[in-house]
This record gives sequence, structure tokens and C-alpha cells, in this order.
Amino acid sequence: MARARKKSDAQHSAPAALSTTPFQLTLSGEQTIYQAAELHQQLAEALGKHTAIQLELSCVSELDCAIAQVLIWLRGEAGARGVALEFIAPSQPVQDFIRLIGLQAMLPLEELAHGS
Repeated sequence: MARARKKSDAQHSAPAALSTTPFQLTLSGEQTIYQAAELHQQLAEALGKHTAIQLELSCVSELDCAIAQVLIWLRGEAGARGVALEFIAPSQPVQDFIRLIGLQAMLPLEELAHGS
């Protein structure tokens, strides 16, 4: 009687373990719709590979709704996946924009200033 062959271990292996080294990204200059798709892609990849993400915002000179949407998405995805998320040192333009469009509930300024 022929025996069924075992599938290779690679087909049954669990996904690769997440890196415990935080993914660190510094945003600078204008962060607008023109950078949103690339930023979203970078962060989506980081969510799948790391247990923590640190996003440095101190050098951002301009922020628009597209980037704010990416940050809100990131906060939700990180929370759902159990990935630690830290927004580091938001610049004054970031803080002003968050207040101007009323996103304090979704991106609390205290969390942004001190990490979430």
C-alpha cells in the first residue's frame, strides 16, 4: 500500500516571528497626499514584521488630511494587532493640524507628545 507523502515543513510552518526591534521611521518636511501611499505601504509592511513602531514627527513642517488618515489607520491597526505604537515629539505644525481639524479624540495630543 502506498503511503501519502508528508508535505514539507515549509508548507506547515508558522509565519515568521515578528522582530522585537522597533521599526523606526522619521518623517520630515511636508507630509501630504503625495507621500501618503508610500507611507501607508511602509507602515503596513512594518506592522507585519515588528512588535513595535516608533514614528518620529518632530521635523514635519506640514501635514494634510491624507497623512492624518494614515496615522489614524496606523493607530487602529497597531492596536488590533497588538503592535506597540509610539508617536515621538510631534512638531508644532502636527499639533496645530490635529487641533484644527478636531482629531484630538482619534490622535490625542498627549499621546502624540509622549508616545501611545
